[in-house]
Amino acid sequence: MAYVEWLRVRGCLKWTGIVLGALFLVAVVLRIAAMGVEHDLNGRLDDMRRDPGSQVSEVVLPDGTHRTTIYDLVKKTRAVIDDRGWNGKHIVVDDWSPTAKKDLTRDWRSGVVHFRFEPDRHGRSQRYDVTIDGPTPLYVYLVTGLIVAMIVATILGAPFAREAEGHLEIALTKPISRELLAVRTILADWAGMVAAFIGGSVLAIAVHAIFDMPHISFDVRDSIALGAGIFAPLAWYAMLAAATTSLRRGYGAVLGFAWPVAGIVVALSGISPNGSMVLTAVRDGAWALSFIDPLRYMHFGSPTTSVAGGFVTDATAARHIGILAALALAYGIVAIVQWRRIEA
Repeated sequence: MAYVEWLRVRGCLKWTGIVLGALFLVAVVLRIAAMGVEHDLNGRLDDMRRDPGSQVSEVVLPDGTHRTTIYDLVKKTRAVIDDRGWNGKHIVVDDWSPTAKKDLTRDWRSGVVHFRFEPDRHGRSQRYDVTIDGPTPLYVYLVTGLIVAMIVATILGAPFAREAEGHLEIALTKPISRELLAVRTILADWAGMVAAFIGGSVLAIAVHAIFDMPHISFDVRDSIALGAGIFAPLAWYAMLAAATTSLRRGYGAVLGFAWPVAGIVVALSGISPNGSMVLTAVRDGAWALSFIDPLRYMHFGSPTTSVAGGFVTDATAARHIGILAALALAYGIVAIVQWRRIEA
């Protein structure tokens, strides 16, 4: 009986997939453009190794790092390669030859590879400082999926307002109770949000893979990000549904202004009033409203994550996943109650 909603979900996911595919193609083009720089460095290291005048030494440092030093006295070049295995690689190539490029100070990042070119103080030598990152936490990819899912949740928001717009009489003739129809509608949209979350996360991993093989690590924040990816879009969607169910037209404005309004509420809840009574009142009002704002609870417990001016622990972040689930339930009940009372 939620067939129409499944059609909306399918259409939304189709366009989401097209956009994600286009973003992946853009990443492929950037990867092709980056191959020239990486090829220059890798080819240079191979040439240095094969050069008869090069001296190659290898040593294992106390921390387990495998260091390879290639020094060519004739060509006045030196390369130091620190291979930390799973934890990444650091390469420094110094060139003091007369052909070294000048004025090439710049940073450049290719995926997980970070290039930094540095001439010496006379502008004659050239340094390639390359850092290939080590393990990447899974939650970094899940954040991309969460963003995509939140966008899809916004697009699918106001399901009952859409149902009431112009054909409420038909909706009320369906051989199913309003409550069950509402629950099935919400579940259909939630399935679309979960699919978008998975698609966005897979896109992030795929983009990383075309630049370098991902070394994915796991910790407690990954579980928190997974919970946020599942329940934060649902809480956001339910809030939009509750705010628009009674509207038969004009619900698009609610969907459009929801993001800036919710963001402003969270931002104002953390301002410092500096003794101003007006700012204190604004801060206190925003702080109270922020408790029902899903954006307040979207974080992953990083030690550097600041919410309302304070630092959040992993335990707090995990508890906020439960709050997001509670908000989704509460807003969903409010939307269903309104839906029951709508008359043709």
